[in-house]
Amino acid sequence: MIKMLIDVYRPKRWYRNTFMLVGALFALKVLHQNILSNLYGIIVGFISICLVASGNYGINEILDAEADAHHPEKRHRAIPSGRISKRFVLVISVLLYLSGLVLSTLTNNYMLEISVLLLLISGILYNVKPFRLKDKPYLDFISEAANNPIRLLVGWYSVASAEHLVPASVVLGFWFLGIFLMASKRFAEIRFVRDRNELVAYRKSFAHYSEEKLMIAIVASLAACSFMFGAISMKYSADLILLLPFVVVFVVWFFHLLYEENSIVKDPERIFEKKWFLVYSTFVLLLFVYFLFTGNQYLGFLRRIP
Repeated sequence: MIKMLIDVYRPKRWYRNTFMLVGALFALKVLHQNILSNLYGIIVGFISICLVASGNYGINEILDAEADAHHPEKRHRAIPSGRISKRFVLVISVLLYLSGLVLSTLTNNYMLEISVLLLLISGILYNVKPFRLKDKPYLDFISEAANNPIRLLVGWYSVASAEHLVPASVVLGFWFLGIFLMASKRFAEIRFVRDRNELVAYRKSFAHYSEEKLMIAIVASLAACSFMFGAISMKYSADLILLLPFVVVFVVWFFHLLYEENSIVKDPERIFEKKWFLVYSTFVLLLFVYFLFTGNQYLGFLRRIP
């Protein structure tokens, strides 16, 4: 039973929620806050979105059971294979939702509560009819990518008070990054499942996709994300420009993985199979944090050029 619940609620994907820490770091940087004095809020925010995210996964499993039965791998999951009941999963999902929302109130910051609630609403819009954005072409990965800026909001308001607004460049940069990753996931899926009819039965939006269309979306979102990254660099730390060669290596490596057979890009929880890529990604993230906080000690003169 525990193994099946792990399969449904996917705690292995909680690592995605660590992206909220970038929002927290930006708030610490911009508002000149101390991490130790905000540790309680950060921990509460992280646990809250993990609980709500797992609730979303449960609802997703219930509503996708019929479609997942057409997928060569997902048909073996707990609900499509009939090993666990939908009603039981629904009860647990509701309890996870309530637990996450109640926990977020402990910080007495209504913007943090709203941010956690947005993650729940995002899951409902994505999965539940009549909205069910996951069946709408392009909206499926654009809307799911919105979870990235939502995580950013949770991180920001785990440190910042309600009156401090999140910088628009950071929100948009995170959103475009999420679109890049989700469009890449669709690209890897369309390459993995060669039977077009089986693919459309699994997800209706695939009827409108081709490798070419998805690659255009990948490149466009990557370009938009790069533009926002430039704006963030010039506003908060010009030294972030020094990340450029490391980011180029990351992108080249990512595209290499994208074109592999049975690519891990379509199954993000399998990233641990590519240990060196994971190590390198962590290294780039740490460099980002270092340049953000040490700010302008190398390229600060660029901001003073008239």
